[in-house]
Amino acid sequence: MNECKQCGTCCRKGGPALHTQDLPLLKEADGIDLTDIVTLRKGELAYDQPVGAVLPLDEEILKIKGSGGEWICKFLAQASNVCRIYKSRPLECQKLFCEDPEPLMEIYSKDRLTRKDVLPAGHPVLELIEDHDNKCDPVKMSELAAAAVENWDESEKIQADLREMLIFDSSIRELVMEKAGLPQESMDFFFGRPMTVLIKGYGIIATPNGKSFSLRKL
Repeated sequence: MNECKQCGTCCRKGGPALHTQDLPLLKEADGIDLTDIVTLRKGELAYDQPVGAVLPLDEEILKIKGSGGEWICKFLAQASNVCRIYKSRPLECQKLFCEDPEPLMEIYSKDRLTRKDVLPAGHPVLELIEDHDNKCDPVKMSELAAAAVENWDESEKIQADLREMLIFDSSIRELVMEKAGLPQESMDFFFGRPMTVLIKGYGIIATPNGKSFSLRKL
């Protein structure tokens, strides 16, 4: 029988993606909160643990956030290697055993949760999420970023399009926090990682400059 040694290695490689079987955990009073989740949207670059490489995502996934600016699962008590939600841990954590990856691989890409699975029909933010996904599409951003980096000095129009994405991404987060009173920590669930974070993965630094952004190559 496989027995976890509680070494913390798996947890330090990143929190789990959530599956439909994990939905009840989001409804428990002391379970996983929306502020604990980050949405990785289709087309974003993300680390694929089984493959061991950073690849564009084929589909949206919800993932437990990391801590300390890293992907170390936020529920890991790092000093003791204890999971703080062990009795209510997500499906991937139940299946994961570092010496035998097969049980995890069997469910890894199946029945993954999305924001639409979590939010009830008619939720006021759903329409904003759709608008954000259209105007801040990670695939489109990656195409623009690649083209800009390739010929930076002659990419003024492309850089302007990237700034427009960045401004919309920043503005919609501020709008939802102000009008709906939702905490800043929940914006990663509703709208995914900020575009300033995503664009850095393509070699561009975006720095707030008044109501716009300054762009430079890494």
